[in-house]
Amino acid sequence: MTRLGYTPYEPQLVPVEWAENIWTVEGPEVAYRLAGMAIPCPTRMTVAKLADGGLWLHSPVAYTAALDQALAKLGRVSALIAPNSYHYLNVKPWAEAHRESAVFASPDVVQKIDLARCIALVTDTSPKRATEIEQVSIDLGSFKETVFFHRASRTLIVTDLMQTFEESRIRSLPIKLLLKAGGATGPNARPSIEIRLAARSHREALRAGVERMIEWNPERIILSHGRCVQTNAVAEIERAFRWVA
Repeated sequence: MTRLGYTPYEPQLVPVEWAENIWTVEGPEVAYRLAGMAIPCPTRMTVAKLADGGLWLHSPVAYTAALDQALAKLGRVSALIAPNSYHYLNVKPWAEAHRESAVFASPDVVQKIDLARCIALVTDTSPKRATEIEQVSIDLGSFKETVFFHRASRTLIVTDLMQTFEESRIRSLPIKLLLKAGGATGPNARPSIEIRLAARSHREALRAGVERMIEWNPERIILSHGRCVQTNAVAEIERAFRWVA
């Protein structure tokens, strides 16, 4: 009998096409601490194929040889992205398996990744990819995240700034109640309470980032945690960050 705290999304560790040249990969559950409790958390990686044939891996899930081989059928891994203050633990194993890949990380985790070739993510990092994947970096002090926009599929790619832990998938009642109280269970995607607290002193930075996200006019949103947004993406962004206006 499984001990997982969150019913996983299937299939696990297999690229699933989202749109042309962009895939999602469901990863193993991880846990983080909140209010003294271990919170089960599903993980999701986004993979985009660039015009030069390279694969861009956003928030890499756990490395396995089988997943690496599956990705090799799509292209060569050329860029690894640790998009925020929390999503960096799996980057180094992928980087060691792909020593020619570029590595980009949130400025506060570059040293934690401990790779000489790791470059800090800022809004203007990698301008050569701007025609394919645009980005905006949002600095909330104790929390930093870079949000991406895949132009061809009109997909916004978000890590923790928006999430929807589906209530029906949470197996522990106390954890379900805690996440619900913190606004993490939806029904719509929104920032968790930890991020809303971090934003109290950085509302202008968050507002500017949200405005950029809306300007891109995405159609859908890939979230790293929980149910993705399949329609009405702009309305979902506006709803999630109405409190910032």
